[in-house]
Amino acid sequence: MSAKSVVYAALLATGIPGRQDAYPVGKAPTPPFFVYKVESMGGFVADGTVYASLPRFHVELFEKASNEDVEKLVRDAILSLGCVPDETGGWSESEVCHIEQYDFTYHYKEE
Repeated sequence: MSAKSVVYAALLATGIPGRQDAYPVGKAPTPPFFVYKVESMGGFVADGTVYASLPRFHVELFEKASNEDVEKLVRDAILSLGCVPDETGGWSESEVCHIEQYDFTYHYKEE
């Protein structure tokens, strides 16, 4: 299983709908929903062997208004992966909703 599939499965387990990158214009569900992407990819390599992948994820949670219970579901899903997210949020005039953002690096060993 890839790092993206593991993270996506953990986020979907919250019961909140989501997808990678973005929803097509006009096709997003009613908030809350999330989108996620891999911002960058790093790794730990020694002696020609890749020991771990270190993808940096960015998750955006769209809400009608800030809701600590919903935000906690996403935070707990990320914590369950062994990651501590950097978290920021605020109102988006262009999206007419609250967007909570989570950034974290997932330490993943391919099997």
